[in-house]
Amino acid sequence: MFDLSRSIRNLPGTNKPLRVAVRQLRWFKEAFRSHADFCGKAMECDFCVDEIKLAGAFVRWLDSIDRQKPKDKVERHDFFRFAPSLVLRELVADMPIRAACAPAGVDPTSAAAFWPEGYVATTFCLTVYAATMDQEFHIDVHVSEMVDHLRSWWSFRENASNDTEYAAGFFQMLLGNEPNWWMPTNFSARTRNVPTQDSTEINCSPE
Repeated sequence: MFDLSRSIRNLPGTNKPLRVAVRQLRWFKEAFRSHADFCGKAMECDFCVDEIKLAGAFVRWLDSIDRQKPKDKVERHDFFRFAPSLVLRELVADMPIRAACAPAGVDPTSAAAFWPEGYVATTFCLTVYAATMDQEFHIDVHVSEMVDHLRSWWSFRENASNDTEYAAGFFQMLLGNEPNWWMPTNFSARTRNVPTQDSTEINCSPE
């Protein structure tokens, strides 16, 4: 499905830590466009990026994390795990990307074919998150096997269309966390969870 290591290498360079670069609109936009091109080539599908919508999602995300950033440094690791779920929430709220055609380079029953825009947005968040966690904490990111289950994506798209908060919960589930479905975008109300046994590292490319 998705080659995480290749996607990480595709991120634009920066002389700043990723945790700083991702908070800068110029780098964020360049990284998103680069990821969309990367996915487009693998999926054999062109994507159009709406710069205004992308900037809007970015600004809303910054405001959200600035309001929720914990003062206790003990929670720093948990907040790094939580923050990208808010990015996905904002991207899904006003999707800044559109597929120009149906993907021709992927299995028609795959998540990438079912919802190419949501797939690109989600894997973008996973890519930046994984690269940041490696840089900050020297750990590999593992993702639940549900990322390969089309049924999960059906549920994701349907529920997120009714309530964009669901996107944050879906992302947290991909990382092996059980969201607080009452308030999935509230860091202080998060549910702490030990990764489940079905977690596996993503390292497969679209076919």
